[in-house]
Amino acid sequence: MRYIILTPWKISRNSVLFNCIQDFVNRSSHYISLQHIYPSHALSSEQHTQFYCKELKKLSVENPLCIALDENGKQLSSDGFAKELSYYELHGEKAIVFCVGGAYGLPQEIVKLGRFRSISLSSMTLPHEMALAVLVEQIYRARCIIASHPYHHADLSAFSKAISVRSSK
Repeated sequence: MRYIILTPWKISRNSVLFNCIQDFVNRSSHYISLQHIYPSHALSSEQHTQFYCKELKKLSVENPLCIALDENGKQLSSDGFAKELSYYELHGEKAIVFCVGGAYGLPQEIVKLGRFRSISLSSMTLPHEMALAVLVEQIYRARCIIASHPYHHADLSAFSKAISVRSSK
């Protein structure tokens, strides 16, 4: 299974979330091919439409299933997200494209280029980098749920202690 994440921005290596995102992308590689496609330079909001259209047309998948992250999209639990991804895979999807919008959301023109569904990560507005971090973590979590890997219900007490010790310094 191939997952592609399209964002109209590149995450900076200096971002606090860069390592977190890379970690979950690397972990996910045990289960799926996960690719993050982004422009090589900053885009104006007018250029976002061109970016999405160009990248969706370049995919080797005809009429791809696209899941848009949208504040008005369907809210799913982690188990529900895993079931949805599993359903798509069992019904022959070869690739799923996740489209993360810019500051003004996703351009309406791209809806014609694929089969679109929309999900919401939260009813709250998230910074773009945080939305990407949540998405890659939830993709990894979903793949762990599907594979019956204990990550989803792991004992995170050691992790919590490490975070509290680190933040108290």
